Amino acid sequence: MLGALLAGAVAAVLAAQTVEKEYSPLLDQYSAPDNPGIVLRVMPTGLAYMRELGIKVVNEQMLKMALPTIRERIDTGEVTSNRLKMMREILGEGHDFEDLDLSVAIHNAYISKYWAPPEYSLELIEPNMFSWTMSKMHIRAAGNFEAQLNNPLLLPSVPIHGTFETLLGHVSLQISVRLSKTDQGAPRVQTAYCKASVGYVDLNVRNTGVITDLFINGFKSFLISQYKPMVEHKMCNMIEQMIDNDMNLMISSMPLKVGLNDDALDVLAATFQSPSRGRQRRSKLPSANNATLLNIVQNLRQQELIMDYALTADPFISYGSIAMAAKGEISWRGQGGTPFNPPTIKLPPPHGVHMIEFYATDYIANSMLYHAYRQRLLDLVIGPESTPALKDLLHTTCTSGFCLGEFLGGLGEQYPDRIVEIRFTSRRAPLIVFVEDRARFRLHGRMNMFLRPKQKGGQPEMIIRADTTMTSNVKLWLNDSHVVGNATIENLDFRLLESRVNDVDQSVFGDLGLFGAEFLEQLLTEILQLGITLPTMKGIVLKSPKITLHERFLKVSTYFKMDESFITSIVQGTIRQTLSSGSGQRRGGFRRRRETPLLELNPRPEYHA
Repeated sequence: MLGALLAGAVAAVLAAQTVEKEYSPLLDQYSAPDNPGIVLRVMPTGLAYMRELGIKVVNEQMLKMALPTIRERIDTGEVTSNRLKMMREILGEGHDFEDLDLSVAIHNAYISKYWAPPEYSLELIEPNMFSWTMSKMHIRAAGNFEAQLNNPLLLPSVPIHGTFETLLGHVSLQISVRLSKTDQGAPRVQTAYCKASVGYVDLNVRNTGVITDLFINGFKSFLISQYKPMVEHKMCNMIEQMIDNDMNLMISSMPLKVGLNDDALDVLAATFQSPSRGRQRRSKLPSANNATLLNIVQNLRQQELIMDYALTADPFISYGSIAMAAKGEISWRGQGGTPFNPPTIKLPPPHGVHMIEFYATDYIANSMLYHAYRQRLLDLVIGPESTPALKDLLHTTCTSGFCLGEFLGGLGEQYPDRIVEIRFTSRRAPLIVFVEDRARFRLHGRMNMFLRPKQKGGQPEMIIRADTTMTSNVKLWLNDSHVVGNATIENLDFRLLESRVNDVDQSVFGDLGLFGAEFLEQLLTEILQLGITLPTMKGIVLKSPKITLHERFLKVSTYFKMDESFITSIVQGTIRQTLSSGSGQRRGGFRRRRETPLLELNPRPEYHA
């Protein structure tokens, strides 16, 4: 029994050691599975810009909007005795017009004139709601008018066809929208409140015939009294349909997992079923083993490494801003499985006049490095062709300047006129940790040296096996929208495991760190100077971004500009979807979704200031 317990304990220790070898235990400290890897915060200035742009796009689209067909049955029970007397005078005595059944239809309607609201506002309501208000709008609409008079004494029923023109004055609209997330992590919007109010209505019906024109317009006040609440109800119905159904349909079509090679996500292509929707571009670059060292970052971006943008909590509102927290995991083919969690961070309150803030924890980089390590994407074969700095160095006989043949014991004498090849493999996932004003990078690897064969078809000959550990400090800044930087080597150790070269021992090989540090510092800086483009969405241009590094996260503060034609295309697509889904009526799918209970509102996350 004791032997079994000891064996189990030993197996557990060995298993733990195996896990520790795959990534740094530092990543397990101060982390939690519910923490986000990314937080996007829209600042008050950004919301004000979006409010002004939104009202501009809406105003421009109003005159281009085709109104839905409206069919209603009007209750004539409220017709006054004076109106009944007029009806008898027009159509004759003997008709019981109190039993009159009146059906009205409006179709092919359009907005002929629109007076934009001089008053509008956007109000944020904690924890996750906003309210949009517009007032003092005026709308003139025209179209075809159709009515059907049905009465037991009218055989057959009386059809009326003509045109109408109506003026809706002092229209006000208040909409409250709740922000949440779906079970899959997509954003979701839902109408919490809608009230439309029409101050006054003027209605004229023409071209139905002399008698019916007189008849219909004689009942103008009655029709208006029926028409006004109908319009108010239809306006809210249409808005709820657009927000609760069609906006969510659009949002749910946006991919939550995006390849690292996508610098600008095309929302329209993903949303309105472009042929490219859902496809993942495959790498056309060579594998890491054949890529030059300077292309190693670009090569990683071309691999099947996918970032997960699924929300970890409902969007939340505080300090006049809206924030969204997402997972931020980068994994092989988007399959997940990262064995550590994002760090716990405390975001500062919103400050400044910039429009958006983007917080990225070092979990993003470390999850990518972990999965790149697991897929052996960081294993390199390095030769003279890998970078110009190695062109003369990786030789056993020096033709000009300095080469390894002069530095490593008797390498030049023992193996003259040979080319040296270095095969690097990671012993565990590299580590990057953000601290104040810089990032610390640590790499654990195995570096084996081979001699390439003199003739084709020969086999490389291993001459040295060694382990290496490198620690460096990285400074990052922005050139326009490109993250660039430089690196300084803090420590570079080589541990000799085996040597087949004369006069090479640990002391000789350890001195390689002095030369190697200078070379790697130059190489890392050249790689960082190539830069990485800040990801964004198509139709959004970042302006004057700034980057700062903090404890376990980096922050990008920026202004932005939205392409009005792009936003217009999204609005047009949403309106088109609403109008084609039943003329503003609720669909069955919408009813089913409304029956689904809302997600419980989560308490404000710990990472929120």
